[in-house]
Amino acid sequence: MEKLVIKKDDALVDEIPIDKQIVTIGRDAESDLQLNDPSVSRHHATIRRIYTDLYIEDLGSTNGTQLNGRPITKHVLKPGDQLAIGSYLLDMLVDMPEGAAEEDLDKTVVIQPQAVAAARADHAGHTQPVRRLQPKSATLHFMRGPNQGSQEKIDRSLYTIGKPGENVAVIARRPQGFYLLHIGGASFPRINNKEIDSKGGVQLHEGDVVEVGEYMAEISFVQ
Repeated sequence: MEKLVIKKDDALVDEIPIDKQIVTIGRDAESDLQLNDPSVSRHHATIRRIYTDLYIEDLGSTNGTQLNGRPITKHVLKPGDQLAIGSYLLDMLVDMPEGAAEEDLDKTVVIQPQAVAAARADHAGHTQPVRRLQPKSATLHFMRGPNQGSQEKIDRSLYTIGKPGENVAVIARRPQGFYLLHIGGASFPRINNKEIDSKGGVQLHEGDVVEVGEYMAEISFVQ
């Protein structure tokens, strides 16, 4: 379990576990982590969990957010990272429970029965090839919205579509492929005109059309 160790003026203030999908940080009393400092915006930043990764995102705060001494808007968090928000320092630590490595192995093994079944079918005389390679990168071809007519390559682990404060989704690159996840907004994103609301995300396939708010794009892959 990850946790944040909060310090101010070299004094330990508090420790909080990151046990939610979204942890809000700010001066507002409703924040999950309230930092009572005039230099901290009311809604300053969020830490968001996507699969096993954590991401820090600055919400357009007045004084910004620093990660390991550098200003950021959105970045993946790793054990040992230090955030500076106002006069506070937030250290991210991980308490690794026993057996965690075995759990990760179990998650990997889940895909094996499908591969075995496909191999058996091929051996039995089916002509459909077994697809073994997962896409290395993807390209969005925008058909509607501010980016209409443009193309954008996705070769990083997290790509955001939408407008902050409105409908927002991300395309997350995982070992198994690319997945679309709903992040925020009143309306869920759509794949091929079908609304998705899965918290774990929905895998994208060649030629899928993604809609997030006013944005519409077709996705293609490179092996």
